[in-house]
Amino acid sequence: MANLYLTHKCKRGCPFCFARKVLRAADDINEVLTLDEIERFIDHYEGQLDNIGLLGGEPFLYPDLVEVVKLLKAHRIHAKIFTSATNPVPSGLDEIDNSCGDFNFVVNVGSRDTYNDEQYANLEGFFDRFHSVSALSYTIFDIEKDNPEFLFDMIDRYELVRNIRTGIALPIYKGGNSYIDLSDYRKAGEYFCECVERAAKRRITMSMDCGFQACMFDDKQLGRLIRLDTHVGFMCGSALDIGPGLQAWNCFPLFQLGRVDALDACTIDELKQKLNKKLEETLGCEPGVHKACAVCDLRRRNLCEGGCKSFKSI
Repeated sequence: MANLYLTHKCKRGCPFCFARKVLRAADDINEVLTLDEIERFIDHYEGQLDNIGLLGGEPFLYPDLVEVVKLLKAHRIHAKIFTSATNPVPSGLDEIDNSCGDFNFVVNVGSRDTYNDEQYANLEGFFDRFHSVSALSYTIFDIEKDNPEFLFDMIDRYELVRNIRTGIALPIYKGGNSYIDLSDYRKAGEYFCECVERAAKRRITMSMDCGFQACMFDDKQLGRLIRLDTHVGFMCGSALDIGPGLQAWNCFPLFQLGRVDALDACTIDELKQKLNKKLEETLGCEPGVHKACAVCDLRRRNLCEGGCKSFKSI
């Protein structure tokens, strides 16, 4: 899978955001990924991409979003749109035939007090129109104050997809964002287990996305998570991000540490290898972010990545 980083425009201001500050500070990258650049990328890797994520920034602020979705549909590529849905739905998006499930949404949400009235009205209007193809995304960044009940209430109220994509807030090189420190990862693991238990009581599942490490959990917790149908995974599997100017990077926390020309390869796998080589030159090849990763059997068997490389960057 690849992600098209459409724009760094965003009005949401999430404290854990690892994209907006970096792109605003970067003077060597354009503001938006053009439609022509997207066409060139798809044509270059024709037949190698089944799914593409559309993200930012905020995709709803990208002027050609509808055209991009239509382009991907024409190439039989599924579009996964990552949005806060706090801006008006782009005109024409709900007129695209989606009877074959050509696109869906992952909606990053917060509690009601994180929205102004206009933003929340836009979110509600979006859910009214796209609830059947919308799943929630939740980022853990304040384990002392966060309460997941608002997520479950949203799913029930708007009849959304009954799974929550869950990530952990990660640091970014020179980013200054809020994130979970490694010293708090056991607490974050306990918090996630509590969330899964509470979700299960309302027939909702949760899945692990970015940042999780196996050593956050003991064997009993892992067994309980699996029994409750949690998608458990500790390997990074980071998708390629393709940004303005057709620059490519592994993922946004590492944006400043390694970029290559997105068309400077024959295959997607070759492009990934080029990026991995750049990261190894910058961060080194030591396994994981903990000293114990060097002798960890789960890491040796490729069951755990050993934590996000973003921790090495700081």
